[in-house]
Amino acid sequence: MADKLDWLNKHLVAVRYTSIKDITEKEDYNIRPDLAELYAGVDSAETMIFKFAGLGRYKCAGELMAYIAHRRAAVWWVYRCVVSLMEELLINPAGERDIATIGADIEKGPEIPEFAKVEPPKPDPELVAQMEANIAKMQADYQKMRAMVDPEMLKYVEDAVEVAFQKFKAVHGIHPMDLLEQLGKRIGEDPYPIDPNSPIFQEAAKLKAQLAGVQKDTVETIKSVLPPKIPAHQKKLSDNALAAAYRWVAAPGPENAQRCLDVGNECPDQPGGLLSLSAFWSFGNLMPAGDQVIPTPPGLASNGLTQTLLLCALAPGGVRKVKERYAEYFRLGVEVLTGADNWEASLADSKMPHEQLSEPDWSKATDKSAADWQAEAGIADLGAEEKETVIKRMIAEALAGTSPAANGASGNGAASAPAGNGGPASVTPPNGDTPQAAPNGGPPPVYKRWKPE
Repeated sequence: MADKLDWLNKHLVAVRYTSIKDITEKEDYNIRPDLAELYAGVDSAETMIFKFAGLGRYKCAGELMAYIAHRRAAVWWVYRCVVSLMEELLINPAGERDIATIGADIEKGPEIPEFAKVEPPKPDPELVAQMEANIAKMQADYQKMRAMVDPEMLKYVEDAVEVAFQKFKAVHGIHPMDLLEQLGKRIGEDPYPIDPNSPIFQEAAKLKAQLAGVQKDTVETIKSVLPPKIPAHQKKLSDNALAAAYRWVAAPGPENAQRCLDVGNECPDQPGGLLSLSAFWSFGNLMPAGDQVIPTPPGLASNGLTQTLLLCALAPGGVRKVKERYAEYFRLGVEVLTGADNWEASLADSKMPHEQLSEPDWSKATDKSAADWQAEAGIADLGAEEKETVIKRMIAEALAGTSPAANGASGNGAASAPAGNGGPASVTPPNGDTPQAAPNGGPPPVYKRWKPE
């Protein structure tokens, strides 16, 4: 993990530029105003990259790496990041939300968050008992005082009071004692009763009906112009784009570049499609099939790669949060740009790395976010290094078909070795030797060079 700062002793070698000045002049790299202070006095791109990483700003570090990296190495790096996302989706596949559900809960009204909910006060038994005791004492004191008064004088006063009360009744139409009794009853009633037939409720009902009609018409309009996305078809488009990008990395010729353009345009909204387009831009010629060379505009390929990383980081589902994904992508980038990881080892496999991944169980796809998944898995509060260790183990289990996501069971099974440079079908030993035989006990992979279709 990058948290260990192991990368501080590494040097980036698969690069085209080494200074900030070069990429600003030749690649149109723009320094964000909010980051200008961090760049002060630093011209070494490598120093700036590791400075960003030391601050935990892996997104900024990754963007800078995309601008200085050798084109083939950069495409291979981002290809590995897309494969990393695909590995996450094996555990927590993301389902696409039906647009018909958007705004469908108008009748329910706004949902009040827990912190804003106010419960009505509950009666305090001790306070009620104390008040009842006080009332009983007051009544007892009243009777005691009446007993102390001369009966004849008491009757005289009561008769006088009654005469006054009768005059009050003659004027106001109600005896004062009856008035007090009515007031006592009103105390327990709602002072502002709600009339269900109020005009405001009638208008609210009309407005809800109008909103429901607008929501229905909007959904029907969208569905009429946008065809539904079929997971199998979307995966086929993405796989074609990833295959084109991989083949361009293996053999960056004009035919493979043209293929990247063709298949990338079919799914530019997917990480695989944008990566394929970025590979085409990395070729350097916008007319690979023509006689005239039209150079790619400066920064176009690099910007395409950074946006591909952004699509991967923001992709729904998976098991890593956005910042954790960028940390993992940075780690993969350091491996590629230091020369520890390249595409050569994967050429010996019978399948490309992304083809070796099994299909996620889309029937179990939900809208569960990575944060929700981590909370359910009980790893949300772990440290970054420990959490990443658990995630890598579970991904390795999923690749081997032994994870809870694969067999429907729960628990912590034995950890499998993570995928090496050759993808999930090979396991790279810790010393970096040649990949061993496939985990399923099959024969070692046979060398196969990819050719353009």
